[in-house]
Amino acid sequence: MRSTDDSRRWSEEAAHWWVLLHGEGATAAERREFLAWVARSPERIEAYLEVERLVGTLRAGTVRWPDTSAEALIEAARASARPAPLTPAAAPVTQIRAVAADGPQRRRARWVAGAAAAVALAAALGAWLWMPGGVQIYRTRAGEQRSILLADGSRVTLNSASAVEVDLRKHRRVLHLLRGEALFQVSHDPARPFDVHADGGVVRAIGTEFNVDLRPRYAAVTVLQGRVAVMSDQQARLAVPAAPFAPPMGGEPRARPRLERFPAPAGALILGVAQQVFITPHGMSAPRPVSDLTATTAWTRQQLVFEHRPLGEVVDELDRDGRQRILIDSARLRARQVTGVIQLDDPGSLLEFLSDVPGVQIRRSADGTNVVTLRRAHRVSTAHPHVNPPRR
Repeated sequence: MRSTDDSRRWSEEAAHWWVLLHGEGATAAERREFLAWVARSPERIEAYLEVERLVGTLRAGTVRWPDTSAEALIEAARASARPAPLTPAAAPVTQIRAVAADGPQRRRARWVAGAAAAVALAAALGAWLWMPGGVQIYRTRAGEQRSILLADGSRVTLNSASAVEVDLRKHRRVLHLLRGEALFQVSHDPARPFDVHADGGVVRAIGTEFNVDLRPRYAAVTVLQGRVAVMSDQQARLAVPAAPFAPPMGGEPRARPRLERFPAPAGALILGVAQQVFITPHGMSAPRPVSDLTATTAWTRQQLVFEHRPLGEVVDELDRDGRQRILIDSARLRARQVTGVIQLDDPGSLLEFLSDVPGVQIRRSADGTNVVTLRRAHRVSTAHPHVNPPRR
């Protein structure tokens, strides 16, 4: 049964694809992503056609917007037999109109028609979308974020100045986080483990959600939903059968119908929800609890949330794409613990925050760098020195 949440998500994704395919910058890779998305279920086809019908209705000369009532618009959209004109690159999509939008009594017919439409769509768009397979690399520029829907239904959201390499194979899904930060929402598939390589370690999932933040000295892995296995590159190369996994924090295992067994080698670290681990060149840290998961994903809402973190670490995270050009020339100031929220899409918010830190003065050098230092008469407490990520 189609849930309200599924309907809303598919409608939002359909609108995203409509805008992308009707723009001038759609790439062949993005068109392949659209084909993979729309062919996965009749409901996705229906959601896309609903967007087409709505746009066609709003563009029609017989509809007066916003004087026309919402009920009349809905009825006109349902009755519309002609979707809006498409750009030449997306024209084959207009051939797929087989999905009915009537009530529950036609659900079976809708599934049959939708399945036929999916097959027809794949055939119609095959020549248009196909390129030789292989590794795909997705990047973001400074100040840009990007969400990528993969062919297996997983989604990767990249933070600013980030890059990921994607290789979807028949029996395994292999990704490399090359730089920056990414949120991985993994489509459930026990037969195809989803491996993310970062800083000499591998995060393995079969259907979950986790965040990986690649820093100069370590990679931070935080689990938002489900479970992941964290291991070394060497362990990840081992061919292992699906083995029972142990609870990450001890205690008796509970019944988990879909995730009873996990394809991880002996010695892999199993993390659960709201747990974090640091991968360093010297090994992995012990898992630690995360009290506020919303702070981990705040970057997807254009925010950085930090509590009792060294000022130097906060500035480094904000300045890692080189846009802010901020230099803290005092070790004592870098060690100072700070708490706050900074808006990432406001270039001046970081300098405004720094100017409010007691004892701080900011000057702009000739090359445009903002130099942050201590006033001479002010002493800064270092009661909470900077602590490196735990090491083995």
